[in-house]
This record gives sequence, structure tokens and C-alpha cells, in this order.
Amino acid sequence: MKSNIIKKGGEPNALAKMQKQLDHVQRISGEVEQRVAEARGILRSYCRKDGAVRYDSLNDMIVDAAKNSEYLTERLRRLTLELTLDTQKYVDYKNALVHIHGIEVEYVQEILRISMPVLIPHRKSAYTDYLYQPLYTALRNWCAKRAGQGQEIPFFEKGTVCFLHCYEKGLPLGRVRDHDNIEEKHVLDVISNFFLRSDGGLYINVYHESRLGEEDGTCICVMKQEAFPEWLDRQNYGG
Repeated sequence: MKSNIIKKGGEPNALAKMQKQLDHVQRISGEVEQRVAEARGILRSYCRKDGAVRYDSLNDMIVDAAKNSEYLTERLRRLTLELTLDTQKYVDYKNALVHIHGIEVEYVQEILRISMPVLIPHRKSAYTDYLYQPLYTALRNWCAKRAGQGQEIPFFEKGTVCFLHCYEKGLPLGRVRDHDNIEEKHVLDVISNFFLRSDGGLYINVYHESRLGEEDGTCICVMKQEAFPEWLDRQNYGG
């Protein structure tokens, strides 16, 4: 039930604005719950009918739920930024996103490796900040930690950025996307902020590879251009 918020000077005050935002968030949350319930109903129905799941119909419902969920996340992030007066609490919140998304960073034998247990979104996705904001925070924190420990922060004057896309092998092969449909630009923008002179064509080469594996995920390897042939041989022949 909506409560009445007193307005001062004929203009909505901050509490009225907050109430409107929370009402909106609650509505979106309800839509997410409804789509998930409908998806479960579709799954049960098809399993009873012919012993198999029509993946396309189920996928459509899940995609609708996911879109609403992403929008819900974006709204809640905005509310967190607007309402959190304690700066440290907001910093802690952003740092927690790194662990929630499972992003890992390491630098071994002059190769920077960034692992994420998610696939990079389609380049036409309406909302992609759910990945790029945590990625930026993860790389920033990793660089700050290494600097504090006196360790090298890699920098590539001319580099090769390799995207390894892993798709869960138990799911339909139709999920595997063309490499030119993957939104690499925003990821490159984030990486270049920390490790590259530029993400322009004169300074980096980009390589994509898709594989089937136990679960979805993306691994990004950044290296000097001259190191790429040897790295690729190791990928292909396990050397």
C-alpha cells in the first residue's frame, strides 16, 4: 500500500521521489517473479507432453525475465548511489560486486588473464552495465593491490587481446554466437584504461575463440603481440 508523503512548497520532496522509485522497483520485481513462474510452467508442461523441452519457448520466457532482472539491478544500483550517505559503504558495495560476479585476475609469464563465469553480452543488448561496472572495479582493485605490494602492473604498448568464450556443452549449440555479434568494445574500453596504450587498431589485435565446456564463462588473455603465436600453439596443442 502506498503511503502519503507530505510535499513541501508544492514540490515533491526527497521522500516522495524515493517512494516513487521503490514502487517502480517493486513492480519490476513482480514482473521478474511472474516470468520465472511462467517459465517453470512451460518446462513442466512440455516435459509431461512429450518428454522433451522445447528450448526456444522456454528460452524466450527466461530472456524476458532476465531483461527485467537486469533493469531491476540497474534501478537498485541507482538507488544505492542516491541513498547511501556513507561513502565507505558504497565502496564496499562496489567491491562486493566483484565477488558476486566471480571475476578473477592474474598475471603469469607476462600474460594477463581475466576470468569471468559469464558470457559477454550480445552487442545489441539493451543493458550491459551489470558486467562492465564490476569488471572495472575488479581491475582497479587488482592494480591497487599490486601497487601496494610493489608488484608490477602490466602495460602493453602493442598487445593482443584474446577472448575465449566457453559454452556449456549440455545446452543447444544454437546458443553459440558469431564473434562479430559479441560486444567486445566495452570490455576493451575497460581493459585499455588500465593496461593498454590504446584500444585502436594500430596498437592492439583482437582474437576470438569459442569452445564447449562444463559451464558458461569468458576468459580474456592480454599479451604482447609477439607472444601470441606461442600462446596460440599452447591453446591448440596443449603445450
